[in-house]
Amino acid sequence: MIGEGGFGRVYMGWLADGREVAIKRMDMDKNDNFISRALEEFKTEVTSILHSVSHKNIARLFGYCVLHEKRRQLLPKFWKKNEQQENLLVYEFMENRSLDIHLHGQTLSPVTASWKMRIEILLGVSRAIEYLQSYAERPVIHGDVKSSNILLDSSWAPRLTDFGSALTWEGPHHSHIIVGTFGYMPPECAYTSILNLTKDVYSFGVVMLEVLTGKKAYFSLSEEEWEEIKKIGGYEEEQKIAQYQLVEFAVPIIEAGELRKVLDRRPAAEPTPRQLEAAELVAQAAVRCVRMNWKDRPSISEVVATLETVLELARCDG
Repeated sequence: MIGEGGFGRVYMGWLADGREVAIKRMDMDKNDNFISRALEEFKTEVTSILHSVSHKNIARLFGYCVLHEKRRQLLPKFWKKNEQQENLLVYEFMENRSLDIHLHGQTLSPVTASWKMRIEILLGVSRAIEYLQSYAERPVIHGDVKSSNILLDSSWAPRLTDFGSALTWEGPHHSHIIVGTFGYMPPECAYTSILNLTKDVYSFGVVMLEVLTGKKAYFSLSEEEWEEIKKIGGYEEEQKIAQYQLVEFAVPIIEAGELRKVLDRRPAAEPTPRQLEAAELVAQAAVRCVRMNWKDRPSISEVVATLETVLELARCDG
């Protein structure tokens, strides 16, 4: 087993031709509501990826398998035959696992050590979202863009994965089904159920803030960090809380011109002028992406253009 998600476990395997694969196995031993939702996500993932999506920054789905297996289940006083369904998704294997492991893990990795690599990852993911919205057979909302759904291949190139929450875009509307992860979900989805293309833009903005700060979408502050933040924002001691949402924490500090105070110091204790300029551009783009009003957010194509400019700055810096 190499991982575990909300609806099952992920195993490593090999195809007959020797290719390494990641096999996502749906957990069918939960309650009926769980299974019903899991089956819906399984169906969505197959139809969204296998038949209509193909991009170098989207994880490739090799295929799927649905098996029906008869089992004997021990019940009081008698044996009962029970038909069990097995659902498997077979993806290309991503050697370097997910972005969140590198951003929030305890060990140093090429991702945490390099601003250039972080920007390359962000650019690749933004292009994947742009493809889904502008170039796929039908526009697609991924629905759950987050750092744990961004996988990294052997060359550290990003792949957007987990399309269980994906929806085909048919125009702004109210959705009775709220999908996504808190901390990454825009307010109009969390509180009013309004669905639009900027849902993925908002979620990606949170990912950009993660990459800049090295902090999770929800996190706790150390005492040293709290003292720094009090100076910047004029906070009082009684305002300290156990968990902070990254958007609510980082955006006011960035808008106050204090990005250095929250910038991740693992790539460099003191960023070079070009690195700081690049980080400022990413930060301003992230702030626009997480605007409260969805109409004030940029298109994903605007974000792609910004990140292309940022990458050129990072390359010039060596």
